[in-house]
Amino acid sequence: MRRHESDKVVNIHTTTQLQVVLVKPERFEEAASIADNLNAKRTVVLNLESTNRDIARRLLDFLSGVAYASNGQIKRVANSTYIITPYNVDVMGDLIDELENNGMFM
Repeated sequence: MRRHESDKVVNIHTTTQLQVVLVKPERFEEAASIADNLNAKRTVVLNLESTNRDIARRLLDFLSGVAYASNGQIKRVANSTYIITPYNVDVMGDLIDELENNGMFM
């Protein structure tokens, strides 16, 4: 069988670049833009060190709901720092395993 010049070979294996957004919110009003990043399949590193405790709790509650609704995950990686991933991203590694085994995740 002869190949025609109009035949095209298309690579169906595409690689997507992982995008990570670092956020350090001060107000609850920033929750929507953080959620937009998650909905756009971006991983979010959420640093709440400087965030008021009540606002931090509200943000975590809201963003946990966003992660759950989109089949994503939220994991604590340090005292006031969380990583929130969309459904298509898995977080793994020695530090994550160690934290998980010590009950450090939510």
